[in-house]
Amino acid sequence: MDDEQFEPDLFALRAAADELPVDDVLRLFADRHARYAVVYLIDNPTPTLEDLADVIAAKDATNESTIAAPADRNQIRTHLYHAILPRIEALGFITFETETNAVTGTDIPNAVADALGVTDRPP
Repeated sequence: MDDEQFEPDLFALRAAADELPVDDVLRLFADRHARYAVVYLIDNPTPTLEDLADVIAAKDATNESTIAAPADRNQIRTHLYHAILPRIEALGFITFETETNAVTGTDIPNAVADALGVTDRPP
């Protein structure tokens, strides 16, 4: 999650084309918060919505050389809950429990991790 200007590797995404709707994946990764979320989920497969919002708000603040305000975090949390996490779940990458506001499982394909530049995956 270090590079704000990161561009997903389209060739790596094409490697997953037989299994994934590439247009949906590209649409998802057009949102930087979605990219940050997926990268975080690769290393931290069962975060709460609150944890994920904190991490993404901190990432934004770092990239913009600002301090994350509670309003920023709340806006990101709402976007995660209503847009990003449902789209990630629709692709089959996670299971998100709305009752507990927690990700309870991840299955992010290696091709997606490769496309996002994640080289060190947990076992």
